[in-house]
Amino acid sequence: MNAASLRAFLRLRRARLRGWIALFRLLLAALRGQVDEVWVGDSHSVTFNTEHSPLPGILRTGERRWTWHLGPRVMYSIARDDFPPTLRRTARLIARIPGARDAAWFFSFGEIDIRCHLAPRLTQGADVGFVSSYVERVQGLVERLGTPVGTIVVPVPPCLDSYDHAAFPVAGSPEERLAAHRAVRSALTLAVSAAPAHPPLRLLDMTDALAGPDGLMRDELTDDGCHTNAAGRDVARRAVATLLP
Repeated sequence: MNAASLRAFLRLRRARLRGWIALFRLLLAALRGQVDEVWVGDSHSVTFNTEHSPLPGILRTGERRWTWHLGPRVMYSIARDDFPPTLRRTARLIARIPGARDAAWFFSFGEIDIRCHLAPRLTQGADVGFVSSYVERVQGLVERLGTPVGTIVVPVPPCLDSYDHAAFPVAGSPEERLAAHRAVRSALTLAVSAAPAHPPLRLLDMTDALAGPDGLMRDELTDDGCHTNAAGRDVARRAVATLLP
């Protein structure tokens, strides 16, 4: 093994170790009755709850609130491939811990689909049929977790053209992204309403609160045109509060 390979190996082992330590901390907090919410998803599962946007992992994002950040995953890949095996295996363990099982679980995916992929594809004749499969995947994980209800978060309104990220560039015009957002939002509403009653699912839709008259994220709620800032988080947290006891 050369030096570069050794460094890569050690980085991977350290990342895995940090992941297991973070999972242990989450489960320990649950055992102590200190977990009210767990968010699973892309970067928005983090920025709805804290100002930081860390590398993928499990982290505490508020008082009695945790996020399992899966990185820049898209709704389409979850629908096609299911959730990562580590999460699915861990769900069985979580189901045995009342504090984790009884927490409110939120699932946030789809913004990257709309920003980077869907807009041009829908204009070429593609559809959003994968959304119903995504809802089925979420329901399957909720059943594994043993939690009373799972909450699916509608993706945030489309971002501005100015959002600059080399790996995830904006695709399509604002009008095309708005159409993609409407299609996904509608498909999620229909799929959740048509899902089996057990385990129950519900929808958290903050579109009207986050969007301006043009349908895009309101300028005062974001600093990068895509993710919520402190003011946007206040809007998100107020929406969450309407669902919690």
